[in-house]
Amino acid sequence: MLAGACCLGAWLAVPAAAAASSGLAATILSRMAGKDSAQTAFVEVSYRGMLDRPLVASGTMRWLGGDQLERDMDRPYKVVAKIGDGRMSVQRAGHPAQTMPIARAPQIAAILSGFRALLGGDIAQLSRDFAVSAAGDPARWVLTLTPVRQELKQRVQSVGVDGSGGQPRCMTLREPDGDTTITLLGRLAQAGLPGATPQQAAVAALCRNGS
Repeated sequence: MLAGACCLGAWLAVPAAAAASSGLAATILSRMAGKDSAQTAFVEVSYRGMLDRPLVASGTMRWLGGDQLERDMDRPYKVVAKIGDGRMSVQRAGHPAQTMPIARAPQIAAILSGFRALLGGDIAQLSRDFAVSAAGDPARWVLTLTPVRQELKQRVQSVGVDGSGGQPRCMTLREPDGDTTITLLGRLAQAGLPGATPQQAAVAALCRNGS
């Protein structure tokens, strides 16, 4: 009887934990909602298995309201990416913009759409591409976004978002082949990286600790 009760307790704990995670995610996103637009600095650090040092890029993310998002990369070179109205455009310095339907680049579009949804606090938008779970508490939290569409699963293993209150401070994109991209946002991006060639563990610690 005791063993059966233990098993029943564990079985009941699973949906309770899922409900708590879902409730926390809704609370976090509701704190981000209500803005007409948003802008944040970013520093992106990409760790690739084929490279002996990380790739670092920086610039500004702008959510312009609705489905409009702009990503202005200033370093190491100038690139402006925009999504909105079902299309995505990429323009490099000195070259004309290249425009395509978002459907032709689902993995890129999903990540940019996810960032747009985070800035706007739109859980419905996030849920179209990801299963959303949360851990921590409203003051210090981690959102985990897991792809639900097969074509996205082939490119993205998960997206982790660290934050506090109503502000995300980091996004960590993990790919199925082990490559990882960590994007510092806002104050962390402005503070800079720990060294010219930052180790992945050190950047991940910044995301966890917020400083």
